Amino acid sequence: MTDTSAALAEHGIRLRDHKTGNHKTTCPNCSSTRRKKTDQCLSVTIENDGRAVWNCHHCGWSGGAGGEGYRPIRERRTYRKPERVENPQRPDTLYGWFTKRAITQAVVDQFGIYKTRKWFPQTNAEEDCLAFPYDWQGELRNVKYRTVSKLFRQEKEPEPVFFNADSIAEGEDLIICEGEVDVMSFAVAGFQHVVSLPNGAPSKEEASDKRYEPFGTHWEDLLKVRRILIASDMDEPGEMLAQEIARRVGRDRCFRVRMPAGGDVQCKDANECLTDHGIEVLRECVAQAEPWPIDGLHDVEDFAVDVMDLYHGRGPRPLSTGFSELDKAFKYIPGQFIAVTGIPNHGKSRVIDQIAVQTARLRNEKWAMFSPETGEANHVADLCEIWAGQPFYDGPNQRMTEADLSSAMLWLNERIFLLGAVEHTPSIDWLLERARAAVIRYGVTNIVIDPYNEVEASRPEKLTETEFVSQLISKCKRFAKHHGCAVWMVIHPTKMKTTEDGKDPVPGLYDLAGSAHWRNKADAGLVVYRDYENETTFVISKKIRRQPICGRPGSVKFEFIGADRRFRDYPDSYATLGSKDGQ
Repeated sequence: MTDTSAALAEHGIRLRDHKTGNHKTTCPNCSSTRRKKTDQCLSVTIENDGRAVWNCHHCGWSGGAGGEGYRPIRERRTYRKPERVENPQRPDTLYGWFTKRAITQAVVDQFGIYKTRKWFPQTNAEEDCLAFPYDWQGELRNVKYRTVSKLFRQEKEPEPVFFNADSIAEGEDLIICEGEVDVMSFAVAGFQHVVSLPNGAPSKEEASDKRYEPFGTHWEDLLKVRRILIASDMDEPGEMLAQEIARRVGRDRCFRVRMPAGGDVQCKDANECLTDHGIEVLRECVAQAEPWPIDGLHDVEDFAVDVMDLYHGRGPRPLSTGFSELDKAFKYIPGQFIAVTGIPNHGKSRVIDQIAVQTARLRNEKWAMFSPETGEANHVADLCEIWAGQPFYDGPNQRMTEADLSSAMLWLNERIFLLGAVEHTPSIDWLLERARAAVIRYGVTNIVIDPYNEVEASRPEKLTETEFVSQLISKCKRFAKHHGCAVWMVIHPTKMKTTEDGKDPVPGLYDLAGSAHWRNKADAGLVVYRDYENETTFVISKKIRRQPICGRPGSVKFEFIGADRRFRDYPDSYATLGSKDGQ
């Protein structure tokens, strides 16, 4: 059995249904940039075997996916280690090029830079160029080449490592900059612990994680450094790079190195500062690095860039859950703390799991999940059901094949990461430390703790449970803010009396075990409630801090489809909180 909706979703194509025949929808390739954003210019044809083909009548984008042979492919990486060059060329012209940039011969020799000729795809010809070796742990992992006219290329299929990666040291500050010449400039100024990314800074927002793969290679070492000093270029791409580095390694450890401005001229990077102002000024720039943000008192100017980003729509944007109807009641923003509750067996964990799979398909989001009540193997089985749209176990509907299961696990392995401790009940500090590793190594943007009562809750004798919960939420919110992650916390409600007709009551956020702070301090609060008599599940947003961009409090009706093991939201079922149908 093929899952046509999953195959299309991986290309950003969403349909109202997936019946055989012709369909119309908006084009994910061009609609967002058009004046008529809702024009259904994409024609999609679903064939009898589940294969889908499409063509956009506006931009010409076409393709196909699905069918009996469809399987998502997980990239299996193999790296090539280049051979070292014997007797590398270092003519006087090489040293002269660096001398003009205030970089000494000793530093050129220290980093093993040499001159060579390589073929460049940009000119389709061999060019004279500089070679920058990328060594790590005594082995050559990559070589990056640069021409005088600033053309770049690297070795084929290199291992993703930082330039000067061996300089990362436990307990020391680490400077991260954009290019190899900047690393060498800091070395001239006496800084030993400096690295750069092989692919520099992005020119626009990226869906791929490729630029940041060295963070995955070196994540264990990055956890041990004292402070991260971000010295990316003083331009828009440099700021984008700085923001993503800070999110991954934690804003609480980050400092921004800013280059000096002389009159109306802003130094772009470390080498310009070294060349134009000298060693002492570059050292002062590092010494005066600003905390991210400055801890404590702020003035309005500290937030000017953030405010202008919000004004121009460049700030954090509310994200879809993958349920179009639920989005009316609830969207989330990275950095938020989201409280989720519901009576046991009403489906709250399953709803979060489905949101995780859907957002991984929509935006390639990555999730780290702590779910000890379910158990790791059972949790993976549940996620596989949602991905495949088929039951894991035998029953009234045909279960997934072993091939479907393998494909599901390969796909999930790149996007879902499990947190947990076998030998002890983990504390919130232990969980957040592992979550931080997941952010640095894999680029995770969502953390799920399901449920709160499985977190180790020992507290000082004089600390009440209300105070303990307040401190726990504060830790989660600091983590969310520093790493740009949404933290989802599942909390069981206190025992509640059944209603006169024998039904379970709908819990509120003030009914949660431990403290009213779950309601007061959360950025968003969701309740999942199942009406067994009518076979309907409600997802109710009880609290939305940022209205209306993140939705308005209200309820949405869902149906659980046993055949494909997924929830489906009813169209036009959203009702505002307090209305007759809004709980």
